[in-house]
Amino acid sequence: MRFSALPVVVVVAAMGLAGTAQAQTLPAGGPTLEEVSTWLRGQGLDTRVDGDRVQSGANGVSWDLTGFDCTAGRCRSWQFSAGFLIPNLPEGAVSRWNLEMRYLKALELPHAEGRAVAAQYDVLITPGMTWEAMTEHMRLFASVAPLFAAEMGAIVEE
Repeated sequence: MRFSALPVVVVVAAMGLAGTAQAQTLPAGGPTLEEVSTWLRGQGLDTRVDGDRVQSGANGVSWDLTGFDCTAGRCRSWQFSAGFLIPNLPEGAVSRWNLEMRYLKALELPHAEGRAVAAQYDVLITPGMTWEAMTEHMRLFASVAPLFAAEMGAIVEE
């Protein structure tokens, strides 16, 4: 019986390329606003670049991604944030969230129309970090932000 190594080589090469595509390293210096917007659209989300941030959202919550530590448009850190105007913010809700929950940190902000709260999550871009890692950060934020909104009273279940 004669064995051909060609199909094995093709399959292994294809697996290697697939792994490379999934684990594509972020650009040196971090991504730009446009690259972040393109990445989010690739995740199936709507985006809009507005000044120094990318507006998007998921799971019924709108949020922004803002770049920090930027040089020549490339940002070495990014902050996810979602804000809500809460007419009847439960007393101590922000402090309780910060004591009991991980990842998203809450803060209360002054607002002319009442009490506002925001949840923020920071991502530091490190050498060798991948778009896949950014996707995991985005998924974490997008899954916890609705819990935050519900806890603060911004989402009322019927």
